[in-house]
Amino acid sequence: MDSAWDMLRFFETEPTARKYLARCYQNENRENPDRLAFQQSTRFLYLWRQARLLYSTAAKADLSIQPLLLFYGCTCLLKGMLITRDPAYPQNSRVLQHGVTTRKVKRSPYVLTEDEVRPQKEGFFSHLAQRFHLTPLRDRYHVHDLFVSLAEMSDIYAHFTDQHPQWVPLELSFVGTEKGKGASFAAVPYCHITFPVTAEGPLAYSSDTFIQYIRRFAPAAISLEMTDQGTGQGKRLILPQFALSQLEQHPLFYHRDHKLFFWNGSTEFLPLPQWASHYLLLYLLGMLCRYETEWWGEMTMSHSMSERYIIERFLAHHMSIFPSLVVKQIPSLYVHF
Repeated sequence: MDSAWDMLRFFETEPTARKYLARCYQNENRENPDRLAFQQSTRFLYLWRQARLLYSTAAKADLSIQPLLLFYGCTCLLKGMLITRDPAYPQNSRVLQHGVTTRKVKRSPYVLTEDEVRPQKEGFFSHLAQRFHLTPLRDRYHVHDLFVSLAEMSDIYAHFTDQHPQWVPLELSFVGTEKGKGASFAAVPYCHITFPVTAEGPLAYSSDTFIQYIRRFAPAAISLEMTDQGTGQGKRLILPQFALSQLEQHPLFYHRDHKLFFWNGSTEFLPLPQWASHYLLLYLLGMLCRYETEWWGEMTMSHSMSERYIIERFLAHHMSIFPSLVVKQIPSLYVHF
C-alpha cells in the first residue's frame, strides 16, 4: 500500500491529532483554534483509521466488491482532508450526502466510458469543491474525460481507447546557476523542463504563446522563463528547483516521484485535480456494483468484457496513489511537529 499511510498513522492518536489540527486552524487565523481542534480531534483520528482499514480490506477483496470498499475509504480520506480546512464540518446533514449523482438505470447496451457523473449543488463533493477552489464545476463529467484526466494512467487508457495520451511525460534536468553579482558564485539549483515536439495541442504553440498559456494558470509565486532550443528541438522551461513542487498546484502539470507530466489536451476544459477524478470514478463504479448487478457480475466473473482491464488497472492505481494525493492537499505534518 502507499507509503503515505505511514505518515497518516500519526493522526490516529488523540493528542497528535488535536495538536496538528490546532496548528492548522491557527495558521488560518481561526478564533479559538485549540477549542476547535479539541472538538474535531476524535472524528479526525477515526476517519484516518477507518480509511486505512477499508483500504487494507479492499486490497484483499474480490473485484466484485472492491469499488464499494475503496469508495468509502476514499470518502474517509477526503473528509479528513476537509477537516484540516473546515473546523465546522459537518455543518448540516446536507454535506453528508455524496454530492454527485448518476443514472441508476443504465441504457442497454451499457458502455462504461460513455456514462457520466453529475455534481449536485449541495453535498460532500460540492462542499469539497468550494473549500479547495474547484469551482465552477461543470454540469457533468463524462467517464471518458475522467479517465483521460489521470496522468499516470494516460498511456494505459490511450492504449485501451486507441487514442493519443493527453498527458505528456516531460524531461527533467537539474543544474546549478550563479545567482546575481557578488553572490560568491553560490550555485542555486535550477530545473530545466524540456517539452517534446508535437504538432498537436498547446505544445504546438509558438514559444511566446505557450509561455503565456502556462502563466495564465500558474500560481503567483512561480517565476517561469521559456527558451526555444531551435527548430525541431522543442521548448524548455526554466525555474528554481524549489518551485518544482509548486507546479503541483498548476492544473497543466502533474508531478509525482520525480516524474512530471504536461496536459496537452483540451484548453477549454482543464482536468480536475487527480483526487477529484478518483472520487467521481469510484462513486460511479460503486453504483454499478449496487444497481447494475447483472452487468457488473458479468464483467467481474468473466473475461469477455474489455472494461474489466481498465477497471482493474484503475483500482490498483487508486490504491497505490490516492493516500499520497491527499497528503499533498493537507498542511505538512513536519511544519507542525
